[in-house]
Amino acid sequence: MLLAGIVMLDCMGAIAKHLIERYPAQQISVARNVFGLLPTLAILLWEARGRIDLNSIRLRQWRLGLARGLMVAVAQLALYGSYRTLELATVAVIGYAGPLFITMLAIPWLGERVGIWRWGAVLGGFAGVVLVIGPGAEVFTWSGILPAVAAFFYANALVSTRKFDAGVSHATITLYAQAGAIAGSLILLLTTADTVMPDGSASEVFIDLGFALLLGGFGGFGVYFLTLAYRRTPASLLAPFEYFGVLSALAIGWMVFGEWPVQRIFPGVLFIVGAGVAIILRERRASRRPA
Repeated sequence: MLLAGIVMLDCMGAIAKHLIERYPAQQISVARNVFGLLPTLAILLWEARGRIDLNSIRLRQWRLGLARGLMVAVAQLALYGSYRTLELATVAVIGYAGPLFITMLAIPWLGERVGIWRWGAVLGGFAGVVLVIGPGAEVFTWSGILPAVAAFFYANALVSTRKFDAGVSHATITLYAQAGAIAGSLILLLTTADTVMPDGSASEVFIDLGFALLLGGFGGFGVYFLTLAYRRTPASLLAPFEYFGVLSALAIGWMVFGEWPVQRIFPGVLFIVGAGVAIILRERRASRRPA
């Protein structure tokens, strides 16, 4: 389930990279969230066995649920904007700074203590991000920084899930986040970009709508698959497999766009992956200590 979710999210990235040639990132974000509501409702119906009542979707921390959606909307805007100039794999590698941000954000969000070993891993990982972005190179632009901005806001959304009451279904939390993301992406579209109407033929518009539907489908089901995997298996066992996304992004980028940015992402990717694995191993060791 984890690997399937990763591949789905990489496919979502490839579709966004295709659409960014004709539409602004704000409009792609709106399409992702509106069409992403379909898999969310389907999952909610499946979990509720076809019957949904108000009690089943009631959330005490509804403000936090909507705020998570706004965080996701900002992250999407940064992520999709980076696809305009960066390769799919380059965006994926920089995006793997997420575990580093999660380690840092666990302090203000959850009050956790971060020791010297994890701080060292965080610094090493950010050194890898700088190497991939490449100071002085053409990629060291706003487009190069945007994937890191996206990783930061996605990390906030992930860490904040620990604040919800136990027993609340993931589908309910996702539904509130989806509503917040739709509202947030619409606000960002109306305030930061001109609404673009399709100027192609009817067949081209129909094809673009099909891509938008796939964008929401891959995104919605991909996130759900990842969440299911993490709810069934300890995170310390699964997290290293997330770096499979580097290989899948390389493969999809090569097959769809003819990209092969190996020289750009090495050796920085080694620092980023190494730092993430070091944090995971440290967490696993800490979890084995007696309380």
